Amino acid sequence: SYKGDSVVSHEIAYDLMMACKDIGEGKRHEPELLGDFIIDPISTKGAYDVKLEGKRIKNDHLFELLSRYTQRESFSGNFQTDEIIM
Repeated sequence: SYKGDSVVSHEIAYDLMMACKDIGEGKRHEPELLGDFIIDPISTKGAYDVKLEGKRIKNDHLFELLSRYTQRESFSGNFQTDEIIM
């Protein structure tokens, strides 16, 4: 465990990374870091069972896809297409 001496052992580093992972996945809430903001737990609900391809696409096609995705109802009120930095 941490002794306040600035020495971070492998055990402490592991515990810290696991805490970060749990916070990011919504499994652990830390009000000192997030305040009242709650991260929704990650689930596989709605995920596709499709293997992703490793081929590259052209930038214009990528921007067209991003534009289409941001038009989805799930993005409404949460994200604006003018927030994309190009």
